Amino acid sequence: MNNDRPTVALIHASSASVAPAQAAFADDFPDAQLWNLLDDRLVVDADRAGGLTPALHDRMSTLIRYAVEAGAQAVQLSCSMYGPVAVAASTQHPVPVLASDQAMFEQVAASGAGRVGVLGSLSSAAADSAGRLRAALAESSPDTVVAWRGVEGASAAANAHDLELLTKLMEAAAQALAAEVDLIVLAQYSLAPTLAAVAAASPVPVLSPPHLAASSLRDRLVGSAT
Repeated sequence: MNNDRPTVALIHASSASVAPAQAAFADDFPDAQLWNLLDDRLVVDADRAGGLTPALHDRMSTLIRYAVEAGAQAVQLSCSMYGPVAVAASTQHPVPVLASDQAMFEQVAASGAGRVGVLGSLSSAAADSAGRLRAALAESSPDTVVAWRGVEGASAAANAHDLELLTKLMEAAAQALAAEVDLIVLAQYSLAPTLAAVAAASPVPVLSPPHLAASSLRDRLVGSAT
């Protein structure tokens, strides 16, 4: 690996998150040398199991350990459902290990929004992200109301790389949810390509995790090198 550029291992649980993550880093952390690791059964298996199981936790932990031992200077997960694994791993490794939406949660806390809506391509992913967002806001913003919606058909559209259909589904979901909240967040990297259209269609602000993640890692790695 090229030691002149910081190596960031991107660990994906779905092939649909690879391109959005790469695009975000190209925009906000172009100096990063990206290393993509993919286990494209992790989301499907978690959804069938009804969430994150100990066996799936161990599977993701193994990928994180592999990336660190092979020389990654940071590890960025791109799947929201595996956030708890990143939190646990961050205390076990000498390099940053970040959940997909960690930077986004920090942005939500800074926004002061009283009602936040979470949109996910799967109900399990949306519910998981909403639960972790509530936990992240528990101390700083305990009164924040967090609602979530799974967008029917979005997972299939994302996995088929059907951006036109995915965008239509997300626009409709955001418009409906906006009547109840002050801020909308997209739960998964695979939904990031719809951000511009969804933000234009929504009467409330919309946040998406990959660009915020790239900016956060840029600040961490560039700052630590200066």
